[in-house]
Amino acid sequence: MFYLLQRYHFVSNVKLVFHKVCNFVHSNKSYIFENQFIYSMRKIYFILVVFCFGFMASAHCPAPTNVIAVDNTLLNSSIELSWTENGTASAWQVLILPNFNVGTQIPSFGWVMTSTNPFTIVGVPPSTQCYALFVRSACSLSNVSPWSAVGTSVCSLLTINYLATLSNDSFENNDTNRLTLFPNPTNNILKLNSNSPIDKVIISDFLCKVILVQTQGTNEINVESLSKGIYIVEVISGKDTFFSKFIKE
Repeated sequence: MFYLLQRYHFVSNVKLVFHKVCNFVHSNKSYIFENQFIYSMRKIYFILVVFCFGFMASAHCPAPTNVIAVDNTLLNSSIELSWTENGTASAWQVLILPNFNVGTQIPSFGWVMTSTNPFTIVGVPPSTQCYALFVRSACSLSNVSPWSAVGTSVCSLLTINYLATLSNDSFENNDTNRLTLFPNPTNNILKLNSNSPIDKVIISDFLCKVILVQTQGTNEINVESLSKGIYIVEVISGKDTFFSKFIKE
């Protein structure tokens, strides 16, 4: 908030100087010169305003790292979440998703705002379900970082690795909107559509066992030999890694 006020006062001061200079010109110079000068000053003022507020809106907001979840659900029905802030944010958004499955879309609502780190999530039922916990920095009211995430110890190794992989880059850059699988469910051919060339496709079951690896003809995968069930698809495209899931009928 102090950062926003600084920029607001800066632009306000520029505006005040602008009016004072224009009044001086009006009282001491000709009408033609006055109009030309005011026109130029207005352009300068407009550029300054766009620069200040445009820079503020596009300022980089780094994501938290070293996200750690301490599961106390059996003790007092709570989970303590901590992280490392890599910028200057003093507020964060926290989201918890129970029964998390690989490929689940991250909702744009349901998070809570906190100014404390660590943050304790209370009222979490003690159970064996997998909790995925997300945190992102709120650098301003309109500028938030990508999500970082961690899974509780009950989560499968595949889920924990999935969350860690996404946190290393960005949920915004690595969501399944950039990777489409169809038809899904399928019983023979699984087609992949990606915004970038696919180098490798790895299919695993939910026990993290690799079932199939394909490095050629990666836009179509023959899954006819697979047993019925749910599988995880890991797609490697350059430096990016995408995860999704499909159902074999």
